[in-house]
Amino acid sequence: MTVLDAERHGSALVLTMNRPEVRNALSNELVAALREAVRTAENIRDVRGIVITGAGDQAFSAGTDLKERTKLSQTGKGAQSQALLALGEEIWRSSKPVVAAVFGWCLGGGLELALACDLRIAAEDARFGFPEMRLGAYPGSGGPVTLTRLVGAARAKDLLFTARNFDAQEAERLGIVQRVVPRERLSGTALAWIAEMEATSPLALAALKRSINDGLSLSLPDAAALDQTLRRPLDATQDYAEGMRAHFEKRRAVFTGR
Repeated sequence: MTVLDAERHGSALVLTMNRPEVRNALSNELVAALREAVRTAENIRDVRGIVITGAGDQAFSAGTDLKERTKLSQTGKGAQSQALLALGEEIWRSSKPVVAAVFGWCLGGGLELALACDLRIAAEDARFGFPEMRLGAYPGSGGPVTLTRLVGAARAKDLLFTARNFDAQEAERLGIVQRVVPRERLSGTALAWIAEMEATSPLALAALKRSINDGLSLSLPDAAALDQTLRRPLDATQDYAEGMRAHFEKRRAVFTGR
């Protein structure tokens, strides 16, 4: 049995973490498999988006595999955290939109993985939290950074300092997840979200994702300059010409990513 299942659904690639017996805990093998799958998808033109979810009915992911972690040296523990950071970077740099479809428990490293994704959809039963503070540490794979950028310092401190769990409804109010749906609609809604993006040019979407992500660390003038650097070349693409033709012909554009 593989630790990660990859399945195509139309233009979406669905990556399912397949360790339900340990609530999809993030082993080194699973993290490496996720990173390789995201990297491979980058070169598949007709994959328009990626959905990451978990197997079973208990958890998206309960976090880092602690049984594996306790057997590692200090150096090994650091490498484990760096591997999850590298996965987040792979998602961050991917030209494809990546959606986390969360249900059940989403804790620690599992929440860090979800926060690294572009968008998050949660089932009504989803429960989130960073329990690391109760273990004498704090999230070690970028969670404090991504959470703070998403919700602001004060709200991030509330969630991190108390190590409390919070539900999908609070996560939506805070902007951590963008949609909350009944559990039975989670997969279909995530796939429909990717399908909606087919109405946009993959070239434009990739450039926009980079503009937003990279612009976060720049001053406003520099972010605007980067945005223009990424935006202007789109005018010369076949997709832009097709989009203009489709507009005047009153039909849906057929984009090819060229």
